[in-house]
Amino acid sequence: MDNTQSNWYYNAHQSLLQAIVMINVAIVVNDRCQASSVFTVIDLILAANFAYQNYFNGKTPLFSHQLVGLTETIHAYNGSPIGPVVQLEVAAKPDIVILPGAFESVLPLSQSQHLLAKMPALFTRLKSWHQQGSLVASICTGNFILASAGIAQGRSLTCHWASKKNANGLFPHETFDTDQLLIDHGDIVSAGGALAVSQLVLYLIARCHSRELALVTGKLMMVEFNLDNQSRFAIFRPTTEHGDALVSKLQQQIESSFNCQLALEQFADQQGIGPRQLSRRFKKATGETPLSYQQRFRVEKVKMGLESSNTAVNKLIWQVGYEDLTSFRRLFKRYTGLTMQQYRRRFS
Repeated sequence: MDNTQSNWYYNAHQSLLQAIVMINVAIVVNDRCQASSVFTVIDLILAANFAYQNYFNGKTPLFSHQLVGLTETIHAYNGSPIGPVVQLEVAAKPDIVILPGAFESVLPLSQSQHLLAKMPALFTRLKSWHQQGSLVASICTGNFILASAGIAQGRSLTCHWASKKNANGLFPHETFDTDQLLIDHGDIVSAGGALAVSQLVLYLIARCHSRELALVTGKLMMVEFNLDNQSRFAIFRPTTEHGDALVSKLQQQIESSFNCQLALEQFADQQGIGPRQLSRRFKKATGETPLSYQQRFRVEKVKMGLESSNTAVNKLIWQVGYEDLTSFRRLFKRYTGLTMQQYRRRFS
C-alpha cells in the first residue's frame, strides 16, 4: 500500500467522519459465515466505544453496529446461532460495511461457487451502499462477496493464503495478493484470513478516529496492532490434483531429492520431452516453475527446522542443499517476510 495514498485517504475519510455524531457499522452475516470473525468485530467495536468514552472524553459511543443479512435466522459454519439480524431490504445505509469470512477458506471451488450463487440480492445491496458512499471492508472469504458484487473493479484484493487458488478460479479477472495482510483503496479495504479481522477493525478505528484510539483498544483486548504481511503464516502445500502424471513424477523427484541440484534437462531427456516444454507444463499444473517449486519446498523444510529444533541456522541451510548462505537468507525473507532469526523467535 502506497503510504502517500494511504495517508491521503486516511485524512480525507477522517475529516468526513468528524462531522458524523456516530459511525454506523453494518456487519454482514450469512449461513456458514465465520462466527469468530463476526464476534471479534462486535467485541472490538464495544471495546473501542469504551476506550473512546473513558480515555478520550467521548460523550457518546463512537460506533453503533448491527448485523444484517438475507434472512433473520443465521447459523455460522461451527453451528453457532448469529443474531439478532436485520434483513437487508430494511437496513439503513451504513457508514461502514464489514464483510466477515463468508465460509471456510479451504472449501473446494465448486462448493464456494454454490454458496456464492445464493447471494445475488446481497451483491446488489452491497453495490448500492458502496455507490452511495459506504466504506466496504472485507475479511478472508468475505473478499469473495466483495469481488462478486463487482466493487473491486480490477483493484487488488487479499484473502487467506489458503484461498488463493479458489480466488483465482472464481475471479480470473481480479488480482489477489495473498502476501498482504491488508490493502486499503480508500473506499474498500481488504484483509486476509479470518482472525486478521482484529487487525482490520483496529485499522478502521485508526482511520475513523486516530491511531491512538486503535492502540488503546488493542491494549484493552490484548491484541497487537500489527499490519505485517501474512506470508509469514503461509504453508507451502503443493498442488497434486492436476491429473498430469509427468508433472507428478517430477514433483516426486524434486521432493525426494530436494537437497540436490535440480537436474531438469536430464529428467526431461529421460522422459522424451524438451526442458522448456516440461517447464511450461509444470507451471500450468502447479502454478510454480520447477525451480521455484524446489525453492519453496526447501524453504518449508528450513521453516520446520526453525520451528522444531535448535539447529544452527547455517546448518539448516546446508541440509537443504544450499551452499550460498546469503542467497538462501534472501530467498527465505522473500517468501516469509521475515529473517530466519525473526521466524525462529516468533514460531519456535
